Amino acid sequence: MYKECVVSVIIAAAGSGSRMDKNKINKQYRSLGHMPILARTIEQFEKNPYIDEIIITVREEDMEYCQREIVQYYQYDKVAKLVKGGRERQDSVYNGLMAIREDADLILIHDGARPFVHETTINHVIMKTHEEGAATVGVALKDTVKWICKGKIEKHINRESVMAMQTPQGFRRNIIMHAYDLARSDNYQGTDDNALVERIGIKPIVVAGDYKNIKITTEEDMMIAEAFLREEPSMKIGIGYDVHRLVEGKKLILGGIEVHHEKGLLGYSDADVLVHAIMDSMLGACALGDIGKHFPDNKGEYKDISSIILLKRVVELIRNEGYNINNVDTVIIAQRPKIAPYIEDMRENLSQAIGIDKDRISIKATTTEGLGFEGREEGISAKSITLLVK
Repeated sequence: MYKECVVSVIIAAAGSGSRMDKNKINKQYRSLGHMPILARTIEQFEKNPYIDEIIITVREEDMEYCQREIVQYYQYDKVAKLVKGGRERQDSVYNGLMAIREDADLILIHDGARPFVHETTINHVIMKTHEEGAATVGVALKDTVKWICKGKIEKHINRESVMAMQTPQGFRRNIIMHAYDLARSDNYQGTDDNALVERIGIKPIVVAGDYKNIKITTEEDMMIAEAFLREEPSMKIGIGYDVHRLVEGKKLILGGIEVHHEKGLLGYSDADVLVHAIMDSMLGACALGDIGKHFPDNKGEYKDISSIILLKRVVELIRNEGYNINNVDTVIIAQRPKIAPYIEDMRENLSQAIGIDKDRISIKATTTEGLGFEGREEGISAKSITLLVK
């Protein structure tokens, strides 16, 4: 699309959620389907290919918690900075604007408590912002609208001429910066970012929104959000593939079991190609990236680590997403050694690591009849398919 543009997003998450105070936790960190609301919101922009940078505005007292429990825990690579929020939302967004990278062309501003924003909506806002300079999201009102004065109906308002505004709201950098600078000099507080831009004579184009893109503000909103989650697919399927080179002087570890052979697999961890394929299939089912993202080979803590330990961590990630592992089907491709004598021990080992019955784990082995790198005994590969259930 418009990948020549650098797109930054500010996620406003510095509010206190006063209408949900009885829970004694900032609403953005409330758990929604085993995942914090704010994490779900960030996820929508983290996985969008057109977003280059994410800035999050956070209450000062929540900074450490947000960094540890949200950004680091879920390993959001695009989150560049956490910025201290201000007294009002407008002050917080301004602080975020001051932290945006210098080469940003387009800036989106989104509410941290809107976790159901769809990829199509984000892309449409980016496109229209690029074309028009400013774009916002709106949905038509369903109810009859009346103008009220002193508790009485004053006049009827044609609902076709009004819309409810949502986020993200997008702006070219120079437009939103100018609008905010003027608002600050005039000590003007707008109802949203559009209001500031309208003051400088620019009318944002309206992009059709989604009624699911709700802002979670009250307990009733939480009930609606949980209902949305129940509508999500109850099953997910992921595939995984991995390959490692065979070398002398290494142990051959497959499925967490040492297999007797004159060569072993080369890798940063124990190079357990079977477990690596299984982990990738699990992560892929939940669109959480791959093992390289979660366990990079430039971190000393993963040097020579047992892949079974990493598998247990992946299982925890999957369960935090609200899913259980139903079954795993795998195949090991190797010319030598014979894998069959070890399969039952592998299944038992994986059963304990994953936490499912052994009869839900299938391990097959095959050769390539001497073809390819496996056939030449240069390496071993493995494939896996995992079925997750809600």
